[in-house]
Amino acid sequence: MNEFELIEQLIQGFGDLTQADFISTGAGDDAAVLDLPADQQLVVSTDTLVPGVHFPTDTRSDLVGYRSIAINVSDLAAMGATPLGMTIALTIESLDGSRIKQFAQGIAIAAREFNVKILGGNLARGPLNISVTIHGNVPQGAALLRSQAQIGDDIWLTGTLGATRAYLAKPSNPQSSIETLLAQRDTSVVARYFLPHPRVEFASRIRDIAHGAIDVSDGLASELAHLTDASQCGASICLNRLPVWAGLDLLDVVGPDDSYELLFTAKRNDRQLVLERAHSTNTPVVVIGEVVAEQNVNYTLDQEQVYPRTGFDHFA
Repeated sequence: MNEFELIEQLIQGFGDLTQADFISTGAGDDAAVLDLPADQQLVVSTDTLVPGVHFPTDTRSDLVGYRSIAINVSDLAAMGATPLGMTIALTIESLDGSRIKQFAQGIAIAAREFNVKILGGNLARGPLNISVTIHGNVPQGAALLRSQAQIGDDIWLTGTLGATRAYLAKPSNPQSSIETLLAQRDTSVVARYFLPHPRVEFASRIRDIAHGAIDVSDGLASELAHLTDASQCGASICLNRLPVWAGLDLLDVVGPDDSYELLFTAKRNDRQLVLERAHSTNTPVVVIGEVVAEQNVNYTLDQEQVYPRTGFDHFA
């Protein structure tokens, strides 16, 4: 089997994941052609995953496939966008058909969960590398931005932080299927690490009440700095409120961490609305602080000021 025969098998295997009303021309041509309603804006994001950085080098291929899609969907969630379609570029050292098909199985499971179509991609020879470009849509002018936090806003966080730190402290190779691991995603750090849970449905439900927003892909400290810098404000954060996996140090969790949870701000008067929409989408949320005028981020733990580590930096 050569490269082109394998690509054709992959396209056929994805089935209806390559078809949708908005896809005029999809997988199999030189580029995809999409139809979008006039009242919608296109939201585009790209992420690259490298073994040894974004996942352990011996990770099962289907888990790599799923994780590759989930972290890209998380970027759309941070914008309040609805996923539409994606292209996937895989660089691999040899034409290992079984490994590539297993990778595609993980992609397909994630694509169905997040309702995102497969528009095409590329297969090349070289050191393992996965790049995904994902497209979403959002009503005109409704995208959530980092630059829209307002002084006096609550600062909210979804989910639980620290799965990456907890997993890497005791790494293991899960033997269970993705379906089994998905059922354990809220109770197992191993499942949560390999299968992030981007809050795309919840994010779309709070577009009308959220102000500034960002996903936690490098660590809470980094994301708060990005959010406050873009919004020209500051933040006061109570670390005692942070939801973290059992056994983790709060100061460590604020540093490098890719939990892919949603960090956002909203008016204090809208607190009940946020909670109602969180409940309707089965999304755990908590207020961890407030937006302030002074342009720095102040952290307290047990009512004392503390200085946590900064977030992840690829080139640090």
